[in-house]
Amino acid sequence: MNKRKIWHGIILAVMLVFVATSAFAASYKTLRYRDQGSSVQKMQQALVSLGYSTGGVDGKYGPTTEKAVRQFQRDNGLKVDGVAGNQTQSLLYAKVNGEVSSAPTAAPDTSTGGNNAGTVNGSSIFGGNYDTLKYGSRGDRVKILQKALNDLGFAAGSADGKFGTGTQRAVVAFQQANGLEADGKAGSRTLKKLEAQLAGDTGNDTVVTAPPTEAPAATPAPTASTGNSYDVPTRTLRKGYQGEDVKSVQSRLKELGYYTGSIDGKYGSGTMAAVKSFQQKNGLTADGLAGSATYRVLFSSNAKPLNGVTAAPTATPTPVVTPAPDVDTDTGYIIPSRTLRKNYEGEDVKSVQRRLRELGFYNGSIDGKYGTSTIEAVRLFQQKNGLTADGLAGANTYRILYSDDALPAATTPTPAPTPVPDTTVTLRKGNTGAAVQQLQNALVELGYTVNTNGTYNNETASAVKEFQAANGLVADGVAGPNTLGKLYSGSAVGPNSGATDTLPPGTGTSVAIPNIGQVQLLHWQNDIKPTLQAKAHFLIVDPATGLSWTLQLLSAGRHADSEPLTATDTAVMFKAFGNQNTWTQKPVYVRLPDGRWTIGATHNTPHLSGNIKDNDFDGHLCLHLLRDMSEAEKNDPKYGVSNQNTIRAFWKSLTGQDIPYK
Repeated sequence: MNKRKIWHGIILAVMLVFVATSAFAASYKTLRYRDQGSSVQKMQQALVSLGYSTGGVDGKYGPTTEKAVRQFQRDNGLKVDGVAGNQTQSLLYAKVNGEVSSAPTAAPDTSTGGNNAGTVNGSSIFGGNYDTLKYGSRGDRVKILQKALNDLGFAAGSADGKFGTGTQRAVVAFQQANGLEADGKAGSRTLKKLEAQLAGDTGNDTVVTAPPTEAPAATPAPTASTGNSYDVPTRTLRKGYQGEDVKSVQSRLKELGYYTGSIDGKYGSGTMAAVKSFQQKNGLTADGLAGSATYRVLFSSNAKPLNGVTAAPTATPTPVVTPAPDVDTDTGYIIPSRTLRKNYEGEDVKSVQRRLRELGFYNGSIDGKYGTSTIEAVRLFQQKNGLTADGLAGANTYRILYSDDALPAATTPTPAPTPVPDTTVTLRKGNTGAAVQQLQNALVELGYTVNTNGTYNNETASAVKEFQAANGLVADGVAGPNTLGKLYSGSAVGPNSGATDTLPPGTGTSVAIPNIGQVQLLHWQNDIKPTLQAKAHFLIVDPATGLSWTLQLLSAGRHADSEPLTATDTAVMFKAFGNQNTWTQKPVYVRLPDGRWTIGATHNTPHLSGNIKDNDFDGHLCLHLLRDMSEAEKNDPKYGVSNQNTIRAFWKSLTGQDIPYK
């Protein structure tokens, strides 16, 4: 056991002993998934006050609440089971009431080369350690970075302490929004700006000390019946936020004489200035952020009005409940954090499909694949609800899709009964009719690309070959009983399912173009080169032609010197390059020996020497993978830079994003 774990364990033990012996310690009933009631609601409120998302304070122990409990347990060294037992609740309420500090200080995090930093009373969130965090970094400082980005609305994904592509994109977005160099690396300026943003000071890069976590206020007793009733927000409001909770704050500030603007639900400069003025008058930290400590006074009868203003007494505040859209106690909806487009896969796609089915726009299978039928359902929903009907599911679509205002389809069409497939026939090129169209529809459902026009043409034959290769059948492009039986069996797999380097090399159609969700932005020196062994194989897929071939690694330097594995691979590659040898590189998909997909650039002109004697390729070629542009400019200022430009242009065409490696 390392020193860090020992130190963390000692602190946790002291905390738990304190909680157990405290005069405030109590015995709590164990709460678990699907429980309901006031005890669950109280626990949710406590979790929210500490910054955990429960999907709403609705008294329902659903999947989002369970996830929040697990994260709290993980953050505090408890058994991570998602069940809120006595130990979990005791520590939770002790933290909320200020009896235990918000987080134990851990030993130095050697995984990132710097000190571990956290939000501890009186210190900055990064503890004064502004060493650069970048792609590949790991540890607690990365977790803090990810949580800070998420809190500010820049989706970095789960705070898992791994600086991956999602975190890198969030850093770039934050840097672009704040006028910083958008290099995707969290250096001193970026980390200090994050701290300043979290503290509400956006004017400079000065580190602002975060105020200590305050216990949430108890619900005040009702005052005179003539008073106004307000909804007390559950989130900390800061500049740029909008919503009904902002209106509630504005209304109360206007009643007390601090705010003279319109009740528009926008937390702008005027609202922030009014909050600061109220905080100064009432002995609070005047940072302009509206959080639990401010609400405790603002919505109480003890709130001090501006000089000369007589405020009406307030009625019992009602906490704002922000439930997850259409959450039930069994499944719940997952609101995606990314824009979904064709060929994306995942649980967020399933969530969209379920919601569209509930509203009557979708009657396909809930398979988590954002294919043609899902895109069409999204487009119909967008048309019905006054949105841009582009078939892409993004933030604007989610805002209505998961709300009570979503308009359902006028009528839910009853699908025609699907005829039972005939698996005894043999279909081949030249055939037409319903059986061919049924075959094409089944291929599309599995993710293969083919036009469902009822004509068995070259495209259909290629899709059938691809299906056969992926499912262990003879890849002849003819759909006979064995192929049809597998296709309609319910156990057939889509393109790339379980693909390995044992696929027949150079067949040209044995591997489909990968989905964009499968492709990773991998760095040659950092992510790829260290994993390679001698004579490693790269499976290359040309996005322009769909052809594929296999290369064998010859040597790994600043790029991968490689050669076609067989004469067939050479012939397929030659065809992909327009039946000519050229130094003009083309962007390609690359499947690495460990199964990961990335992007690269390559030519097909043989030069110098090679090791394989019977591949009809006299020499080797250069396979270029992603590098830092500054390093390429220094070491390969001409051809190396040209390949890096090709890789960067390809990535932007796929994702709409610039590669951050400068």
